[in-house]
Amino acid sequence: MGEVRNDMTIWRIGGGEGGPGSGERPVPPSGEAPRCDVVELDTALLHIAAASSSPWLRMSGEIDVSNAPDVAAALHAAQARVPGDLHVDLAAIAFMDVAGLRALTLAARELHEHGRLLVLHAVPPYLDRLFRLIGWHLTPGLAIHCRPRG
Repeated sequence: MGEVRNDMTIWRIGGGEGGPGSGERPVPPSGEAPRCDVVELDTALLHIAAASSSPWLRMSGEIDVSNAPDVAAALHAAQARVPGDLHVDLAAIAFMDVAGLRALTLAARELHEHGRLLVLHAVPPYLDRLFRLIGWHLTPGLAIHCRPRG
């Protein structure tokens, strides 16, 4: 018989098992800077990677209603870790539905309230079109950078 697998969201931040929770920075007992503090969301459908000292998130896979809350949580954690604008690389996103767009626009609005931007990079043409059709490309705090040529 085939193996049954339940995928679950995993947040890994430096310390591994027993380490700090989502969005927290590990603090070594000696007080030195953490050596490995990469945050990842890793499921069968979506992978999100970010370094705590960088304002960049890289997303790959598919974003839909099933994992939009995970996207929102990753964006919120990144906002808390890094000052300034937040940058999201969407080059490896194969599919995103309106729930995913909504997670991005809500994060942009939250950043806007603090004088910051959510900057989307390498936005696939279909997403750029969808943002425009809905009118969400005008969301305060959202900047769509590196739009497709067209």
